[in-house]
Amino acid sequence: MDQEILELYPASGARHRLRGLYLNQVPPAGASQVKPFIYSNFISSLDGRIALPGPGRSSHQVPPAIANSRDWRLFQELAAQADLLITSGRYFRQTAAQEAQAELPVGQSAEFDDLREWRASHGLAPQPDIAVFSASLDIPITAIREYSDRRLYIITGARADDSDLRRLTTGSHAEIITCGTQGHVDAALLRTELAARGYRNVYAIAGPAVLHTLAQGNALDRLYHTTAHCLLGGTRFDTFVRGSELEPARSMPLKAMYFDPAAPAGAGQTFAVYGQ
Repeated sequence: MDQEILELYPASGARHRLRGLYLNQVPPAGASQVKPFIYSNFISSLDGRIALPGPGRSSHQVPPAIANSRDWRLFQELAAQADLLITSGRYFRQTAAQEAQAELPVGQSAEFDDLREWRASHGLAPQPDIAVFSASLDIPITAIREYSDRRLYIITGARADDSDLRRLTTGSHAEIITCGTQGHVDAALLRTELAARGYRNVYAIAGPAVLHTLAQGNALDRLYHTTAHCLLGGTRFDTFVRGSELEPARSMPLKAMYFDPAAPAGAGQTFAVYGQ
């Protein structure tokens, strides 16, 4: 973690420590905000792969060739600033099948002690609350109960099945938020719903379908994108947006970019920040 990174844009030539790089990125506590600030983060290879099939798994996973502790540190720094995490029903299904790659942040290991202390010093709860995007409501209750220490919402459309909603709300501490008149989530209404509940910084850590929903509803303010400088190939893979063509295209202007030579070994990576 000691090796410095180089600031590429703005072109200052400055060097920074990795630790703390993203802690000054998200609007600070007390900042004047009319609506929640929603941001997301992905790591991909040069050829755009964020996930590939994993051996002995029913779901895709971040390829070991690009996963690294330096990117993971920044992922956790972004989580440390959130008062709400957006994830998907798939994460909870993976948890129930013991295929989830990690617990929902902020991580409990000693390496992230400083981030949990940072949250406390900024008046945040020990852990962010959780919002689960789901149209199918195929969410194992046992996996939801593992997060009974946090407020947990299930965000769905108005046509969600009533019996599934009852199963989830009577069997767990989940609360329901309805966004839209269809079965899927309409993210155009999301900010209003979250603002009404007092949320300020919202970190989307779900997959490509959720990111598409946010982009389609103009509910994505910033995208953090780590590009590992290697090629993976493969014909079965995920990239970080999946869904119908976005019309018009969503503009995400470059805000900052950094070069990290330390990982992945022999390749390096760039950290790019797009949007507001």
